[in-house]
Amino acid sequence: MENSKSTKRALLTSVLALLMCVTMLIGATFAWFTDTASTGVNKIQAGNLDLEVQYRTTAGGDWKALDNAADLFGAEGTLFEPGHTRVVELKIKNAGNLALKYKIGMNVISETAGTNKDGNPYKLSNYLKVATSPIQQYDPNAGPHDVSYVMEQLIFVKGNVLAWEHRDFANFELDKDENNRVLNLQPGDAGILGIKVYMPETVGNEANAISTEKAASINFGLNVVATQYTVESDSYGTQYDKDATYPAVNQAELTALLNGGKIVTLGKDIAPTETITVSGAVKSTLDLNGKEMANTTDIWEHNGAYNWSLVSAQNGANLTITGNGTFNAKANDCYAVDVQDGSTVTIENGIFNGNIHAVYVQKGTAHIKGGFYSVQQKYPDSAKADEFVLNCYDANRANGTAKIIVTGGTFVNFNPADCQAEGAGTNFVAEGYKVVTETQTNGDVWYTVVPK
Repeated sequence: MENSKSTKRALLTSVLALLMCVTMLIGATFAWFTDTASTGVNKIQAGNLDLEVQYRTTAGGDWKALDNAADLFGAEGTLFEPGHTRVVELKIKNAGNLALKYKIGMNVISETAGTNKDGNPYKLSNYLKVATSPIQQYDPNAGPHDVSYVMEQLIFVKGNVLAWEHRDFANFELDKDENNRVLNLQPGDAGILGIKVYMPETVGNEANAISTEKAASINFGLNVVATQYTVESDSYGTQYDKDATYPAVNQAELTALLNGGKIVTLGKDIAPTETITVSGAVKSTLDLNGKEMANTTDIWEHNGAYNWSLVSAQNGANLTITGNGTFNAKANDCYAVDVQDGSTVTIENGIFNGNIHAVYVQKGTAHIKGGFYSVQQKYPDSAKADEFVLNCYDANRANGTAKIIVTGGTFVNFNPADCQAEGAGTNFVAEGYKVVTETQTNGDVWYTVVPK
């Protein structure tokens, strides 16, 4: 009996040992060769594009910052007559770490016509001329009539007299155009540009005011704008920014770029004198860049029956508005934005203050994703005073060709989910979104659209 028990124990021990061996064998079967590799910390740093501009009005004088300067071509009260010349020097420096290109523009801000000795109306823009010279041909110590100008006798035309792009005739090591001229300004580099405004000696009494009260006057601005240039490389070469556009600094530039299907950055505040129209099969983006678009003169139906707003998308255009800027329509004049002819406008953010309507859709679609909306001139029916901040042309909304789709934004005294724009209970808010309210200390109610 004892021998039997010993045999059983030995057998059991053997079986357990065998099982352990099999287990170890199985484990060994699935033990693959392994190794690891990992990177160190990868740092990505944004480049800095920074244009520094200074000016002086006397040879050898002190340089002053260009921003908000109002004495470039004479202090207030400076009188122009035949032969009168004003020269300003601009020192333009690339103060960042990215190569850039820049251009200089002059634009007429406002102009008052006068009456000349013959009793005829006249404008100074018809008789003032502008010329420029880069540093390679400009002696800053020379007199105004001794300057060798590259661009001579440019006339003030259609509000824009100059669009001079940087050209460096001395440095042939950098990127050049077909005329062997350098197109960019490298980090740390600077140059001086001479600009002359003058009234030619050939001008006669046609620009001679009949009296001081009848004298013509003109206000114009000087703008220097820069953008990145095709010098720095990425994984695919240097051409990734070949289509970079300059910031728009006046109405003409803004209109042209938007109608060219560009991503357009607003470089300064603009006061439109007529509706900025984006028309045709173009897809454009207006980056307000924190700037303001506000008219000081009436533009309602100016130069056309369908000019209703500061900005209008027409004839199938596709326009996106972003950049947290401001549309501020003149009181009792126009809307902020309108959509016509099957166009599409997408508003991502910003402030939109209109009259009767902030956004109006005649035919097409407005996507409201964010922003702040109000009206200053209200609907004349007091019961519906703020009920049309957003509005469609009734017949087209009824047949489905005019749409407003709201997925964000804040609206002053206007509930986009329950208004009277298209009849009682009109709802512009998309599915999956709701409206929350906040009453202000002045009694206004802000309606904000948020996800459910």
